[in-house]
This record gives sequence, C-alpha cells and structure tokens, in this order.
Amino acid sequence: MISPKYAGTHYFVSTLKANTVPPHVVNLYLDFNCVFSAKLFGKFYNEVIPRLQKEQPDKFQFVFVQVVQPWHPPSVLINEFAVYVAKLLRENNIENSNKLFWELAKVVFENKENVWDSTTAELTRNQTYGHFYDFISKHLKLPFSKEQVLKGLQIETVGAPTNNGNEATNDIKYFTKYLRGVGVHVTPTVSVDGIVVPSIESSTDVDDLVSILKSHL
Repeated sequence: MISPKYAGTHYFVSTLKANTVPPHVVNLYLDFNCVFSAKLFGKFYNEVIPRLQKEQPDKFQFVFVQVVQPWHPPSVLINEFAVYVAKLLRENNIENSNKLFWELAKVVFENKENVWDSTTAELTRNQTYGHFYDFISKHLKLPFSKEQVLKGLQIETVGAPTNNGNEATNDIKYFTKYLRGVGVHVTPTVSVDGIVVPSIESSTDVDDLVSILKSHL
C-alpha cells in the first residue's frame, strides 16, 4: 500500500470502524491521460466499489495510485495538478477530502479530452495548469481558488534560471519511486494485497470484476 500520508485523499475510505478486520487492499494504478484507465475507473467508481461496499461492507480498501506515462507530456502536468490539490486537501484538513479527490479524478476521466496531447499542445506549462483548473471547476467545486492552486504549480520565469520544480514535485517523485519498486508500468493495472491481478483489464465487465475481487475474500 502507498504511504499513509495519502490516506486522506487517495484511499477511497480514510478510516475503518472500530473493531473491524483490516480490509483487502486493492490498488488501482491509473494515469489521467490513459483512455483505458478512464474506462476502468468509471466501472470501479460508479458500479464496482458501491456494489462491493453494499455486499461486502468494509472488506476492501481501494487506493488510487497515480501513474505518470511520460510519452504523453500532459500526463506529467495533470498528475502534478492532482497531487497538489490532494496536498492542499490534506494540509487544510478539508472535510470529505477522500470524496473530493476521487470526484476530481472522476471529472478528469469523464472529460479526458481536456488533458490530451492535441488539446494542450499550444499551451505553455503554466497555462496548462490554468486550463486544468478551468475545466475541472466547471464540474466540481474545489475548496481552493484558482490562484491558490496555481501558486503551488506554476514555474517562476523571472530572474536567474532554476530547475527546482514546484510544490507537486516531491509527490510525483514519490509515486515514481513507488511504481519502480513494485514494477508496475502499464495502465491500468490492478493489484489485490500487493499482487497484480492480470485478469483485470479495462474491458473486463462489472460482474466479472466483482467476482474476481470476491474470490480474494
């Protein structure tokens, strides 16, 4: 499982009820710029997770693991945007931060064309962050202003040249190191209790997804 640091955003449920058995951990390795990640996320978010929570309450903990696929340059930037919003959610103790992060992911995946190569090709890096905020905020009320978010992401271009990254850099490094450690490179990938389940693909239907996960109980 990824660091508990991200429990308040990337975990679907942040805490367990008292005296419950620890759940099976389902890692969803997803890239915001991957159409197949979008397809699988939609199945999990809209159908699989609600169904399993109803049929097998608190038996699974779903974890969103961000994957940067660098052959799509906007992947780096949208993943930076997401981890920085997650950072703000945690640091400001925003209520329902888990729900907000997963809703942000839902908005990005449902409007995925807004992060594609051709959509952002004519934008500078700093303009791209603003573009992300604009389209996301049309569908989701973020608890932070555009200025607050961009302050932590945009690169200062005045003065001596620097190469220090932004407020999202350390989190992007963390996820990159984590992925290298577990050997996951393809999106989407799903693991249960640390073991990749190769039978789960973006084309796997909902009933099969539920059955596969139940087989781990």
